[in-house]
Amino acid sequence: MKPFLILVALTSCLLVAADKPAEAKPADTGKSVAPKAYPLKTCIVSDSDLDSMGEQASFVYQGQTIKVCCKPCIAKFEKNPRNT
Repeated sequence: MKPFLILVALTSCLLVAADKPAEAKPADTGKSVAPKAYPLKTCIVSDSDLDSMGEQASFVYQGQTIKVCCKPCIAKFEKNPRNT
């Protein structure tokens, strides 16, 4: 009698688990999200005004627009982004 009850219990568990619908994942629309705007008026690397070295440069880092005072600051940022 015990083996029969164990078999019924296991079968019931399997049926309940199989009946649960799979979780729906959000559909990937293929649209890219626009990067966040740069909130500062200074270079994140040199801490000087963005227009102090002539033409400023900008790039996107982890979904955030980053503006720097000159192109060499991009290379400095890319070498060590956590330290700037």
